[in-house]
Amino acid sequence: MRLRFRGVDSPFPLSVIRGRLRLSGLPDIQVSDIVQDVVSKLSSTVNPTEETLLNLVRNSLESCNNSIRDTFETLTKYEEMRRVSHEMPPIIVVLEGASANGKSIIALELVHDLVATRFISSDTVRQVLRSTLNEEEYPELYCHTYQAHLHRQTGPEDLDPVVRGYLAQCEIITPQITNMTERILSEGASGVVEGVHIIPGELQKLSPGVIEVLIHPNDETHKTMFLNKHITGKLRTVSEDIETREREYEGTRAIQRYMMKLSQDANLSIVEMNNFDEATTAISKIIVATIRKLVAEYEGASK
Repeated sequence: MRLRFRGVDSPFPLSVIRGRLRLSGLPDIQVSDIVQDVVSKLSSTVNPTEETLLNLVRNSLESCNNSIRDTFETLTKYEEMRRVSHEMPPIIVVLEGASANGKSIIALELVHDLVATRFISSDTVRQVLRSTLNEEEYPELYCHTYQAHLHRQTGPEDLDPVVRGYLAQCEIITPQITNMTERILSEGASGVVEGVHIIPGELQKLSPGVIEVLIHPNDETHKTMFLNKHITGKLRTVSEDIETREREYEGTRAIQRYMMKLSQDANLSIVEMNNFDEATTAISKIIVATIRKLVAEYEGASK
């Protein structure tokens, strides 16, 4: 699809509208119906503009409840404000928690909803660091987080050794994630960051547009997801031996409890992970609430 900007036709990504409608609370099937209807009507419009597109979407939302329409307008206003002022920060969602808590899958959903052009995974950062830091000097990088304590530990000595191993990995990886997040903010791009190597409460200090969320499954759910990771995730780097995995899970849960405590101390949003749809919906509501606050603050400062 092409729209007219400043007198020139330019390609326009429909993913922008799809994401905005999903964040507004519409189910996928209704989003698809609206987008299909809008595209059909635009095809017979001469020199359609973005405003033409938005008005067609608004017309399609007339049968929806006030909350959905209001949210769509808030999200639209936020994007308009970002265009005219560098004071309006981009949204960067940071999903945190120990291994196998569902954050990576949820992150992929949020990339689509935010139409985020930047994505950081702490596991990817770890892989990149492995290409520059050798295993002899940094053995804690060349293993899973719940195994790092076997090579190096840091932090208060009264902590669980597995947690101290986690902190040893974080000493190397977390500064890189912080620098990358700062870069995204300076670019003004929306983004999603996910991983275990993020100390809860640290990234939200960078900008009011940074939303840290801890994904927290209960013990039974977390254990099931962890033990089945080699099956559901098709990972070749985790043991298939059930006894080994159960021992590793205990360490992983210790890391999750530690991150939970830090999240509570930092007053972060904590989302229960019962299933992916409910968790994603809960995070979407947190994103919308943050955007509403940013818009209200910006409007108040402009008066």
